[in-house]
Amino acid sequence: MNEQEGRASRHEPVPTTTSPIGMPDSLTVRSEAAAAVGAELLASGMASYRVRWAMSRTAHALGLDSFTSLVSYTDITATATLNGRYRTRLTQPRHVGVDVDHLHRTQRFVETLPERGVTADEVFAALAAIRARGPLHGRVVNALAAGFACAAFAVLNQAGPVEAGAAGLAATVGQAVRRTVQLRSWNHLLITVIAAVVAACVYLVAIGVPSAAGWVGGDLMGGYLASVLFLVPGFPLITGLLDLVRADYAAGLQRLTYAALIIIGAASSVWTVSLAVGVEPVAAEPLGLALPVELGVRAAATFVGVLGFALIFNSPWRIALAAATVSLLANSARFALTETGIPIQVATLVATVLVGLLAYAIARSRHVPRTAISVPAVVIMVPGYAMYTAFALVNAGQPAEAAILTLEALQTIIGAAFGLALAHLATSPAWRRVEQPR
Repeated sequence: MNEQEGRASRHEPVPTTTSPIGMPDSLTVRSEAAAAVGAELLASGMASYRVRWAMSRTAHALGLDSFTSLVSYTDITATATLNGRYRTRLTQPRHVGVDVDHLHRTQRFVETLPERGVTADEVFAALAAIRARGPLHGRVVNALAAGFACAAFAVLNQAGPVEAGAAGLAATVGQAVRRTVQLRSWNHLLITVIAAVVAACVYLVAIGVPSAAGWVGGDLMGGYLASVLFLVPGFPLITGLLDLVRADYAAGLQRLTYAALIIIGAASSVWTVSLAVGVEPVAAEPLGLALPVELGVRAAATFVGVLGFALIFNSPWRIALAAATVSLLANSARFALTETGIPIQVATLVATVLVGLLAYAIARSRHVPRTAISVPAVVIMVPGYAMYTAFALVNAGQPAEAAILTLEALQTIIGAAFGLALAHLATSPAWRRVEQPR
């Protein structure tokens, strides 16, 4: 038996780069284990407060006296104390993205830890098992999820069946390309540009061929922008706003900056393609459906769209279905409110409060992260279509119209963030207090 096999048989902790002698349960190893929990959650898309809470809870279970941390979008700086000694370390996840399955399992592991008595070896072993899990949904399901989500978005933006079908096909191909390139660990902005160009080109071909053949008539560009809405960075956008509400400015501003860059990259790509081809994206004409029928169509489109986004985020089916059901109820209420003359910003705030309360109830009863339900449920309310349209208007020489559309979009996003924040403040004592996890 060699030295490595002997160590494994005795279940001793593997030496780390910061603790080459591998002392079991030393301050170094314990702090590393607590930071590893935070790194896994951060890499999976968790908001900074929950990352700090999870690390603090793990640190106390490991027997540390305190664990104070500063969490940004890409790294964690933390100081652990034990018997008058302290150690400060910087931890960076290998990548930052969204993985609801890993997020859910890591948070559940932390929630089930005893108050004391856990070893660093047990923490590392649990995290290794979580990281070893591959994607829950294969490439085909992942691509189709994006396609159905964007087709649903097109319907919500008054696009007809032909436009919605073309948007779904374009998004399916675009997401397939995006996921393939993601496996190469390329820059996220570059990946976004590539996926947006591919989706835009596929949409134009899918619409252009039947139009040129005379099979369909009229202006069919209403679904053009919907074909790239799978690129809307919903998780960093919503969690970044929630970070700001919690006064986690480092993480919040970085998440919002990342989200803004992704949106600008996608919008620039779509506009460049339309400029090169010589087409202009236009708003779809209202379908003219009776209100009860339109309510039903919008409810179905909301369910399909949120389910698709949740699957893109690698959500287990039960979490994805829960998010879709919550959004169906909330977004239907939002649409009904706007039909009575209530501004979209106010209706969005009311709807996201409802999302937050329902997500809280489901999270407590099903032991799942609230974020895993609330963020996909709210993504369908993010005015990505309006933001992309505003960018196109700026480049078309219509700054006044673009400014109005941008302001409305920002107000809607702020309304969504405040709605979720109010739900958190109403249901979570920790959110009502200024103290941070230690």
